[in-house]
Amino acid sequence: MRLFKTLKRIVRIIIVPLKEWQGIAVESEPLGVIIKYYAWPLIVLSAVAKAVSIYLNFTDNADLAQFKIPFVFTMLLFDMLGPISVLLLGGLMIGKIGRSMGATSHQQLSYSLLIYSYTPLFFSTILINTGLNLQYLGLISIYSIVLFWLGIEPMLHLPSERKLGFLIISVMVLSFLFFAMTLLIRVAINLLYPEGVVLFL
Repeated sequence: MRLFKTLKRIVRIIIVPLKEWQGIAVESEPLGVIIKYYAWPLIVLSAVAKAVSIYLNFTDNADLAQFKIPFVFTMLLFDMLGPISVLLLGGLMIGKIGRSMGATSHQQLSYSLLIYSYTPLFFSTILINTGLNLQYLGLISIYSIVLFWLGIEPMLHLPSERKLGFLIISVMVLSFLFFAMTLLIRVAINLLYPEGVVLFL
């Protein structure tokens, strides 16, 4: 039942986003439920797809073979913790930014706006890591910005004239969070593993 509801939400947020945002705006599901049944499964699928890709494309250097399994599991962990951290921090920050620009909705809806609008980004990550040279499908992630834009007014009740400014600031904040998280992961990997393990990625 819960799986069906999640799949229905995925389809509707992609195909009929305006109508779906209006429905989400009046829901009362706690943040924990949204993360557990919507965000977390997509994050795990994305992380597993990337881990499988790393495993299959790992360097053939015999001296580094001992690091293959530990490295794959380390990346799996980082690729799960990274996105969930960005969603939680990003939702908090865009909620505060929205209220400073006149939004009247509850903080909960800022998290919902961010999580559901990230749906195309999750799927593009999965597709890119299928090993079928589908990197161009990363362009699907651009639709996340479109979904975010369409959800600003029904979710946050932000005045129409401030939507563009809010979108630009939000994208900048989220881009910074992604950059910072990627940098932290890269530093951690460099500290944990020899140079050759990192460079082949």
